[in-house]
Amino acid sequence: MGLVADTLGGLVRAQTTTPTPPISVPWQQMGGDPQQGYLGYSRAYMRNEIVFAAIEMLATSAGEPHIVGRRWRRESPVIKGKMDAEVRAIIKAEEHHLLSCGVPMRDVYARMVEDGFYLDLPNHPLIRLLNNPNPFMSRGQMWGTVVMDRALAGNAYLLKARVQDGPLKGAITELWRLRPDRVKIIPDTATFCKYQYTVPGVKPITYEYKDIIHFKTRHPLNDYYGMPPLMVIASRIDIDDYMRGFLQSFFERGGTGPGSILSVKQKLTQEAKDEIRERFRRQFGGAGGYHEMMILDQAESTYQQMGLNRGLRDALPKEIDAVQEARIAMVFGIPGSILGLLIGYESSSYANKRQDWQVFWDLTMTPLLSDLDDVLNLQLVPDFGAIDEVLFDLSDIRALQEDVDKIHERHRKNVAGGLESWEEGREAIGFDPNPAEGTFLVPSNMMILKAGAFEMPSPAPAPPPPALPEGKPVALVDEAHCPSCGRWVGRNVNIGAITHCPKCNREVEVRT
Repeated sequence: MGLVADTLGGLVRAQTTTPTPPISVPWQQMGGDPQQGYLGYSRAYMRNEIVFAAIEMLATSAGEPHIVGRRWRRESPVIKGKMDAEVRAIIKAEEHHLLSCGVPMRDVYARMVEDGFYLDLPNHPLIRLLNNPNPFMSRGQMWGTVVMDRALAGNAYLLKARVQDGPLKGAITELWRLRPDRVKIIPDTATFCKYQYTVPGVKPITYEYKDIIHFKTRHPLNDYYGMPPLMVIASRIDIDDYMRGFLQSFFERGGTGPGSILSVKQKLTQEAKDEIRERFRRQFGGAGGYHEMMILDQAESTYQQMGLNRGLRDALPKEIDAVQEARIAMVFGIPGSILGLLIGYESSSYANKRQDWQVFWDLTMTPLLSDLDDVLNLQLVPDFGAIDEVLFDLSDIRALQEDVDKIHERHRKNVAGGLESWEEGREAIGFDPNPAEGTFLVPSNMMILKAGAFEMPSPAPAPPPPALPEGKPVALVDEAHCPSCGRWVGRNVNIGAITHCPKCNREVEVRT
């Protein structure tokens, strides 16, 4: 048939490149130590632009909101005597009620403080620690790194650095990141687990569970480690890398396709084959030999380029690329339009993109941040006193704020419909409720009423019933009939009472 592949194997490869190993983990190992795939997933983060963009989106978004601290007003009648879980449920229900009533998120916390549910603690030592975890890492950098580790390894670890001696011995003063692939969880029957941290060339250090904050995802087959989110799309990322490698090879070969065939009618010795290969390598190897022509003398031969009649559309269909992008973005919970994917740009407008940002924060970031602050409340808050919980403050996140035009429109309608005062409406949209000067235009069809004018006058008291005449008791007739026609007109009626006869259609006096 001819010399296939062996003859033209070195057509343009001046240097042999080592293919990137796949990052997918065999299914037999999925229930084992998930840290073994960390280096592969990290390589995907550093080489695959979609994975990098998705994790960076999550990491930078996690560092955006500030953390606030609360101390519950346990003397409040609403939460007095309640357990911690009940208090959290009551507070959350009240906040959701205020939000459903149209109260802006940034005003909900202030309203809850005014109503006596909790106190805000902006200067508590724990809040200062979370805002300045250590001298070399800011608040945003720390949470971005936690989210990155959680996405790549399924686990993220923070070490509680404590004071070793003095009056503050045992107090937590700093938080430090532990690289996930260097942490090994050691099961312990007394405390559930311990953490061993190993740096190459240094003796391993074992930490008690109370000295580590462990953020992890859910894992169906492991009680101690979380499952890396990249595990479920590792094969997709491998395919994307293979497509990139093929595209690189395609252009390195001058766009000539996957290979070619050199057919020689006469039988070639092994020395002749080796000579042809060597001439191809010398003459066509590297970028300078893409379009050179090789001439074989003393042999009748035919050269044929293989495949790709329609160029790259045969090898890299657009649909496959779109599926790869969509699946990777889906695992991270990020709409394609805000991640910069082609599938997002093709069906995106400004209104859709704004909606996608809100969906991203509602369905992805809010649950993620809630999971992170739950871990803090479970593993860090008990180390401090005079504080009941910490949480990420989402009131200043732009994607979760109501559109300004809608806010103005709602308060205009409330003022026009009499649901709120003119002063309340101005204050709600950020204006001075009692301006000292200025000229205002008020529609002529609106009536100006003061607050007291809404009170309806109390109805006049009903006159007392007429007193019965003194003397002997009034006689009653068991069955009263009309004296004219005999029609029954009532039962237990006073003698002398006036009643109506429907047959005679007139008033008659009851007689014995």
